[in-house]
Amino acid sequence: MNLQNIFKIDAVLTLINGLGLLFATTMFVEMANLSMSDSLLTFAQFMGVTFIWLAILNWRLPSIAGESINSFAQMWALAHTLWFLIIGFHIIIGQVGGATAFINIIVTAIFAVLYFMKSRD
Repeated sequence: MNLQNIFKIDAVLTLINGLGLLFATTMFVEMANLSMSDSLLTFAQFMGVTFIWLAILNWRLPSIAGESINSFAQMWALAHTLWFLIIGFHIIIGQVGGATAFINIIVTAIFAVLYFMKSRD
């Protein structure tokens, strides 16, 4: 598996999350054991659009980055590490749980490792 494939797989998963947050907001929020409110609905839909943008960026980044792809992969490893840490913190303090939180913490850990390891090849 090369960096281009990792970026593309990450893009697809990010797009799924973005579409879910935008169009199935209540389901996604409740799967994380959060209580839906009008404010959270607004914020989650905003995050859905942000995730869709990140998916587009992930998809296009390998062709834009050129020779700098390893540096971009290291930045993406850092981003996934930070997401892993914040999701883990929220799980530990009991703020989130359920399938959404546990699947996302596993996926972010995998991508952090993949981006870091493949950026060193």
